[in-house]
Amino acid sequence: MTQTINDALDLAERWSSAFTQADVNAVMSLFAPDAVFLGTSSKTIVASTEGIKKYFENSLLGSRRYVSVLTDIHVTALSHDAAMITALNTITITDNNQSDDVLGRLSIAARKYEGEWKIAQFHRSAMPE
Repeated sequence: MTQTINDALDLAERWSSAFTQADVNAVMSLFAPDAVFLGTSSKTIVASTEGIKKYFENSLLGSRRYVSVLTDIHVTALSHDAAMITALNTITITDNNQSDDVLGRLSIAARKYEGEWKIAQFHRSAMPE
C-alpha cells in the first residue's frame, strides 16, 4: 500500500500548494463531486461543490494572503483506493503587512474517483490554545 500512501501525501501537498497560490480552481479540482467540508471558519458542514467553492473564494480572493505548510503528516491506507490523512498545519495570514500564524489540525479522507485521487472529506480546525 506504499503507492496509496504516496498518492495521498501528494494530494495533501497539492491542496496546500493550491491554497497558498490562492488558486480556487486548482483547490476545487482536488475535491470529489460529493465532498463534505468543514473549514476552520465554517459554522456549518458544507456538502455541495458550490458551497466549498464559495468558502475558498471568500477566503482566498480578498486582500489577505495565505501560506499553508503541512507538518507531521500521517497517512493511513484503508485500501488501494482510500486513505485517511492527518496532519498539523500552519497557515500564515498576511494582511496590511502584518502576519500571523494560525496553527491547525487537518483531516482529509481521500479516495480515488475515476482513477484520480480526490478529497472526499475535509476538516481543518484551529489548534487549541
